[in-house]
Amino acid sequence: MSVIGNRPTLAILQGVASTLDVATRLSYYLSGVALAGMLCLVVNEVVMRYFFNSPTTWSSDANQWLLALATMLALPEITRVNGNVAITILIERMSRNKKEIMARVLALISFVACMVAFYISGSEAMRQFNTGIMTTWVNPIPKWWISVVIPFSFFLSGVQFLRQGITPQPVTEE
Repeated sequence: MSVIGNRPTLAILQGVASTLDVATRLSYYLSGVALAGMLCLVVNEVVMRYFFNSPTTWSSDANQWLLALATMLALPEITRVNGNVAITILIERMSRNKKEIMARVLALISFVACMVAFYISGSEAMRQFNTGIMTTWVNPIPKWWISVVIPFSFFLSGVQFLRQGITPQPVTEE
């Protein structure tokens, strides 16, 4: 059952890809919720500050946390749809076969880079958890509450890059 053309193996790979897509979409939707939360907090802060002369002490802190969530949770979906910023002047000049090879090589290099970032950020989040480091905000919270989303995002993005590196991707001629 180790042959790629084998139907059970193909079904397993499709199941893994489907699960990956669900996790990526869920991450993306949570990013949207964080962004909506930021909007609500800013509106609340403006109303409280300028209409009731009673600014909150926690709104800015919460917005910093939500910004980290919104940014990092959107990254896997951007990776899935190949929406990352790229300078492709050299790749555009290659033949179709070389473009396909280069796309796979770059995806696999990106996978390795994301796994390194996952390890480094995961180690730091674990260190923050183990040492109990707190934010320097007006209302401090454990710093790992913010940091934990970073390795998650790099891991999910890395797996998306791995998927792009091992599965054929359509190369567009522009």
